[in-house]
Amino acid sequence: MLRKIVEEFSGVSLKKYVFGSGEPRILITAGIHGDEATGVYAAIELIEELKKEKVAGSVVVVPVVNPLGFEARKRENPVDNVDLNRVFPEGSGSPITRGIVTSIWEDALSSDYVLDLHCAGNHSYQYILALHEEFDVVRSFVSKIPWEIVVESTGLRGQLFIEATHAGIPGAIIETVGGQGFFSPEWGRKLVDILLNLLRNLEIVEGKGCAVNQRYLSRIERIKSEYSGFFYPEDVLGKFIKENDALGKVDDNIVSSKVGGFVTGLAAWRYVFKGDYLASIARYKENNTK
Repeated sequence: MLRKIVEEFSGVSLKKYVFGSGEPRILITAGIHGDEATGVYAAIELIEELKKEKVAGSVVVVPVVNPLGFEARKRENPVDNVDLNRVFPEGSGSPITRGIVTSIWEDALSSDYVLDLHCAGNHSYQYILALHEEFDVVRSFVSKIPWEIVVESTGLRGQLFIEATHAGIPGAIIETVGGQGFFSPEWGRKLVDILLNLLRNLEIVEGKGCAVNQRYLSRIERIKSEYSGFFYPEDVLGKFIKENDALGKVDDNIVSSKVGGFVTGLAAWRYVFKGDYLASIARYKENNTK
């Protein structure tokens, strides 16, 4: 059975969709950054799919945590320019931001798992972000998410999934393709399938889940350009590379990776300036250099 909850904060509506009433319970959020639309797309599609499923536990889906930011295609809440995903659990800024943050935090505290959907950029590759090296319960949780790339978070405080983890509730982010108000229907559909199979693997939704085969990686290192000019990327996005492998060229200057790992983001064909970011690489864990 679906229950729809609408909470009002100074005229701003926060919509929550609750399926089932049993245990375990998972909170799935999206749109905490208003310009990251693929996660919102996946959350809305997931709501429609869950209407057809038998839910043994309970699922709470909040498809747009930052409704004003979503309308403005802006990362922060435009009322106060506060990044909602930096002020958990108390909130900061306007009463709207504080109200939304405390409401979501109450849902997190009553859940067994927290999963937050984000976008890593329009030229990125999907990955799971979590404190998998530090917390065994987080490692156990993300091992049920059927996606192959798992990256260690920096652990920056104030983020929903980080604060949930420190409160004893396993939390993670899925960073997918999209950003700046743009969404990818292809990656959005993949994400819906991942979420449904996660719910089956956790035995929250009835049915057979799927096997999970993952690579666990360390923190992301961002590679900056040492030159100004036109960037010609190599075909390495979503692939494993070794240290000193070519990422592309800036004019005639080869840009090599300073680390080995998995390429989660790579700049598109464009003009870059010295100091611009060209690539994001999730490093191999120590003593693991595929």
